[in-house]
Amino acid sequence: MPTFRTRRTLTASCIGLVASVSALAAPTTAGAAPPAPSVEPQLVTSVDVSSGGTGARFLLGDVSGDGRLDLVTMQPTYSADDRYIGRQVQALTAYDLSGAQLWQIGTPDPRVTNNGTDIPAEIYDIDADGDNDVLAVMSDEFRIFDGATGALQKAFPLPHPEAHDTIVIANFRGTPTPQDIVLKDRYNNVWALDNEGRLLWTHAGNTGHRPYPHDFTGDGRQELIAGYDVLTPDGQVIWTADMADHADSIGVADVDGDGVEDIAFGGAGLGGGSTNVYRSDGALLYSNPDAVEAQQVALGDFRPDLPGLELAGLDRVDRTATTGKDALYLVGSDGTTLWQEHRTTLGCWGTVMEPLHNWDGRHADHMLVWNRGCGEIAGIFDGTGARVATFPVDGRMVRGDLCGDDRGEVVDYVMGDRAYVYSTGPCDLNAKVTGRPLPQAKRLYNYSRYTAEEKPADHARARCAWASSATHRHPASAANDGRAWTTWEPSRFDRDPHWKVDLGAVRELTGIQIDWAGRAPHGRVVVESSMDGHHWTKVHSGPIPSQTLFTALARYVRVAIPRGAEVAEMAILGTR
Repeated sequence: MPTFRTRRTLTASCIGLVASVSALAAPTTAGAAPPAPSVEPQLVTSVDVSSGGTGARFLLGDVSGDGRLDLVTMQPTYSADDRYIGRQVQALTAYDLSGAQLWQIGTPDPRVTNNGTDIPAEIYDIDADGDNDVLAVMSDEFRIFDGATGALQKAFPLPHPEAHDTIVIANFRGTPTPQDIVLKDRYNNVWALDNEGRLLWTHAGNTGHRPYPHDFTGDGRQELIAGYDVLTPDGQVIWTADMADHADSIGVADVDGDGVEDIAFGGAGLGGGSTNVYRSDGALLYSNPDAVEAQQVALGDFRPDLPGLELAGLDRVDRTATTGKDALYLVGSDGTTLWQEHRTTLGCWGTVMEPLHNWDGRHADHMLVWNRGCGEIAGIFDGTGARVATFPVDGRMVRGDLCGDDRGEVVDYVMGDRAYVYSTGPCDLNAKVTGRPLPQAKRLYNYSRYTAEEKPADHARARCAWASSATHRHPASAANDGRAWTTWEPSRFDRDPHWKVDLGAVRELTGIQIDWAGRAPHGRVVVESSMDGHHWTKVHSGPIPSQTLFTALARYVRVAIPRGAEVAEMAILGTR
């Protein structure tokens, strides 16, 4: 049985300093919090996607290789009833943000008018050549297409005729980047394959809707959360959550601030608790009984005024046609319900709720809410339950940084018609065009109709760090030792102060957070990433008051700061 990650400490051979342990978060109190300012969506551009077919869902990813996200529609095969056997892919169509169609695979079927399950397609660099591929199950085969041209590169048979409910990208073998594939049937079986289609292992159990891979032990191999079962990288059951029915949604994050990641399940409880959070070793952190059926859960900082992380949820209160309804809710880090929505419209219970990070530029989390029905328009809600934005088009949604502005944008699309890109302000769509392929972020390459994702964690804590200079008792290691009262202070004679960290392995990075000692300095912060410590790629240049977002694959990160600045903590954020 693997030993799950504990709080990391610095080794004497690296820097000679021991990292401190963060205190356990205090119990949550609901207390009144001022609502976030209303930030209404502003239209950036729209794209005609009618050639992709009706009933098609969206993927975001840089398939063209120019550094900017593109749009790919995935139309599922026609099915009169997909409740028990998932669909395959009928057609894939790629567009860039100028509206140009890049390619199309397959022929759209006009009989397809909707989709209610996952569609087995993803965008990811599965062969690790630096360019994104498009993966799909089509005509009873697993197919890999060139992202730039749509040309078929490889195909292999499915391990079972029904192994096409969804595609999950994972790392079970310990390769530098995830190169393994998880397939499943609707509810009972999981198959793990390598990127050549060779079977690694199988698992039979209550799989839920969307398995989720995560490296809890820090050994470079991911465990798999398969429904309520947590599996080793070799497919053996470690522990099982004590919940009923099946897992509708999964979240991973350090909920209580103890430095170790936790697992949230949305489903149905034994005895009533349908929103449960467990420590990674299977110990129950809390069980919240207030939701009837937690259809979606998401962990995030929805209430920055409260300690720890909150859980935002969507409860299917009543599924009946006449009195049916669903409701948003929020749970504090101690398991206490902070609020529940009370809808007055009846007969609609198909809402989708997803976490939206940094919509308003304050790096907090919001709830992106759509498909409400009953005349309720799609919108964005803050952690108090207040609606802070309403979309002009009541469509379906996907999220991503399309503007290169450090904020989450929203693609609001009407199936078979048009996609609308919304931001909160001016947006330069060319800002992300670098001529270099943009690595696919984990949230995008493991996109799911059913919310399953993680809150990025710090990869730099207690890792080997160096600096261009440091004053006495203010070494480079103080910037990532976990102690806010120790600081890295460059020499006042250093004309180009910079700090570098070895993350220990190639990491999927999502951003950087800097806690300055004193006020945030004026001037630019330059962040660079590197695979080998010698060849560097600029991923950010500009002011960083506290945090900025980017996407990169790197083992090393170098940060240049303004002269005279002093750093209390430097967190390099990423997924595991």
